[in-house]
Formats: sequence, structure tokens, C-alpha cells
Amino acid sequence: MNHTFYKRLFYLTVIFMLISLACMSSSRVDPTATDVAQIEREEPEATEPSEILVAEPEPTQPPPVVEPTTPPTMEPVVDPTEETQDYPIGDPYGETPPAFFVEEFQGDLDSWTYFLMSGDENKMDLYTENDRLVFDLQGQYQWVYVLYDEYTYSGVRLDLLAENRAKNTNNVSLICNYSDRFGWYEFNVSNGGLYYIYVYSEIDGDYFTLASGGSTNVRMGRDINLYTAVCQGNRLALYINGVLEREHVDNRYNLNEGQVGFSVSSFDVLPILVEVDYFSIMEP
Repeated sequence: MNHTFYKRLFYLTVIFMLISLACMSSSRVDPTATDVAQIEREEPEATEPSEILVAEPEPTQPPPVVEPTTPPTMEPVVDPTEETQDYPIGDPYGETPPAFFVEEFQGDLDSWTYFLMSGDENKMDLYTENDRLVFDLQGQYQWVYVLYDEYTYSGVRLDLLAENRAKNTNNVSLICNYSDRFGWYEFNVSNGGLYYIYVYSEIDGDYFTLASGGSTNVRMGRDINLYTAVCQGNRLALYINGVLEREHVDNRYNLNEGQVGFSVSSFDVLPILVEVDYFSIMEP
């Protein structure tokens, strides 16, 4: 009797426990499920805007500054078929005569004068022919000088290209620092190979030798020679056919400036015929 009661009580207890477990299972919430009504919307956290990186160009050197340049001077184009105008010597463009130029004796001699230091003027002739200045000396000891009248120079280079067409006994000379008051320097070269650097003093009235010597650079006989003199104040230099022959500094007469020119001289053997191809006056 008592055993029956306890069995029933045991069964009832078990049933009650099963019912309780079932109720508890049905009321559990799935942690992964979201109830929209009960869960408040979370505002997104404010974030700083991301910085947009823009690739900056690498610095470069600025382009070089180009200085303005003077456009080159264009030489006029000359039609070789056109006739050209001849102008007086020393005045090639009909304007002021130039100080530095090459005289080729293609016109008259308006800018030039000549004089004799010795000899009979009636036995000589000086003229232009075939673009050359011709010294035709028929008398003995004729010393004929030709001067450029337009300028005086304190520093100058003179070049004379001359051809000997007759006898071998003659002198060709270059003149610098000429003045009527004081005198001049003279570079004298004989066709036989001797040279002299003279000063002619107007005060003393005579020639004086400053330097002299012999040269193997002179082309003797009927030939062409180039004579060059450089005068820088009283500093003098003589060249024959491009070779330096002698330098000299004159501290006695000290002629610092003057006109320039050239000369041809005869001696006792005649005739003397020298043709000057050109005379150049340039800066030293």
C-alpha cells in the first residue's frame, strides 16, 4: 500500500519536472536572433574623413634663362652681273675715309701725297696700273715717299706687298709716326737682303740708324716680298715675309704718333721698277 503511494508520487514528480523543462526550453531566446523592435539602432561612430593623397610632381629646375642676343649682321648679297661703283681711295663708300683698311689702288689717290727726299722729280713717274701703284724711277738716288693724309696713329701695323720688276739695287721702306715737326721712323729693306731701322729727325735734319742687319728672308731679284712694320709709340718691329727680323725701342727721339706711308728708293743702277700690290693699315 505504501509502495503504491510512493510510486505514484515518484511518477508525478517526474512528470512535473518534464513539464517544467519543456516550458523553460520554449521561453529561451536565440542569442543570434535580432528583435528589430527591441534593439535600438546604433549610430555609426563618427570617423575622420580619410585623407586623399595626391601625388605631387617632383620639383624640377626652372628652364635656363636665355639672354637675348644680337642678330648676326647680314652681308648684302651682290649680284656679280651688276656693275660696281669705283670710289676714291680711302673713301670706299663715298663717306668718311677709314682709319684701318687695305689699299689696293683701284681708284684715284685723293687721300695720298708724295714727296722726294732726294733725286730729280722729272726723272721719275708714279702712277696706278692694273690695280697696282707703280714706282718708275729713271734717275739715280731718288727717294720717293708716299703718305696717307687722313689720320695719325699712335699704334699701327703696316703691310706692303711689292714686286720688283727691274734691277736688284733698290730699297723698299715703311714709314710710321711721321710729322713735319719731329720726323718719322723708317723700316728700310734692300732687295739685296740688308735692312735698316732709321729715324729721321726734323730737329737734326738727318737720318740716324737705330738698328740694322742682314736677312735671308728677302726674295732677291725679280720677285715678290711682303714687308711688315709694327709701331706702338716708340716700340718698333720689322718683319720680312712673315718672319720677325728685329725689334727696337727708341728712347732718344721717342716719336709717339704720326702719319703712315711707304717709300721706294733708287741708287746708281737703273732703271728701278717696283709695283705695289697693296698697302695695309691695321691695328697692331
